[in-house]
Amino acid sequence: MKPHTQNSFKIISFYSFLFIFAMFSQAQDVAWEKMFLYDAMGIWNESSELDDRVSGHDELGKYCACWLFDKDLTTAWVEGVKSDGIGEYVLLGHEKALPDKIHINNGYQKSESVYRKNGRPKVLRLSLYVAYYLPDDFTELGGNFYCLPFPDSILLELNDEMGTQAIELAFNKEKIGSLKKLGDLSFKNEFGEIIAERLNTNSDNDWYEEFYGFVVKLEIIDVYKGSRWDDTCISDIWFSTEKKKDPGISADEKITEIFKGEDGNIYFSTSMRERILLASPLDIENEEDIISGEPDIVLMDVSPDKEWAQIDFLFSHEAYVRVEEVAFLYNVRHGIKVDKSVLGDYYSMYGFLEENGKIFVDTDKGMFDLEEILKMIRE
Repeated sequence: MKPHTQNSFKIISFYSFLFIFAMFSQAQDVAWEKMFLYDAMGIWNESSELDDRVSGHDELGKYCACWLFDKDLTTAWVEGVKSDGIGEYVLLGHEKALPDKIHINNGYQKSESVYRKNGRPKVLRLSLYVAYYLPDDFTELGGNFYCLPFPDSILLELNDEMGTQAIELAFNKEKIGSLKKLGDLSFKNEFGEIIAERLNTNSDNDWYEEFYGFVVKLEIIDVYKGSRWDDTCISDIWFSTEKKKDPGISADEKITEIFKGEDGNIYFSTSMRERILLASPLDIENEEDIISGEPDIVLMDVSPDKEWAQIDFLFSHEAYVRVEEVAFLYNVRHGIKVDKSVLGDYYSMYGFLEENGKIFVDTDKGMFDLEEILKMIRE
């Protein structure tokens, strides 16, 4: 599936872009959109929810947007207005890096019957914001974000089927970069005094950075109607960003060695060339579960066919006594660090195992067939 940019946005996007640059060059005030986002399971908010009563799930609603993050198809966000929910939306926070793809489990996938009885989005409008925040502007529930909207939106046309649908987010990254530059300048101009005052009065804010990342808004535009109820549902949503390298390794080129170089990077050699870069500490600069500090990388395990490697990143911070460790799966031939969401957002990885002619990677989420993983990252 491919996303479609709305025609109306195509018409006005050029003028909107000029408007952004005019604002940037003249350092004019920007009309910030203030959004409150909850911090529970993920960063989110919603326009409505079918049942907002406390459900016993840590005081989260039974059908709130928080369940979009849990990778559990027996839960779902269900909008809470009468009729089909056209115009209802969720807001989802995504730190630092702009994702390449959005993955959606459409409808309520608890079962085939539940899926068909409830409504499913047919078309979603995806809007994007660059987001900033102030120090000490959070509570245990969540926090305030100050957002600038990107002038273009994308229409996502979803299939009426169970399973995961992956869609590329074809935003113009140069224009997004320009919007972020505008935001960086304008946020400092608008809130600089408040930031300085709060940083001076609270030494615990040493970690603070104004820029949070991106907020994605998904609005229901059209639906596949349910056979019994008019509630429109989505089971899960997640994003992925993959750094794709192109080492030009052909299918008949044999991988002969994977090793750590004296410079701290991980390399591999083939039957036709030597010392091709596979991984470096820079590979984790946009990972959300990595704290700041000087990282080191360790080649922990190599698959029997040398097509895969488990590379662990070790990092520490002066505020932490112990060294933390996070494992990642790499496909060597394609030079790709596999997004953790593809493996169910595992916490730990335990190397490779070969059974009945197939190779698996072992994680705390279970064993994953590497042939199936390769098919997914090729999509």
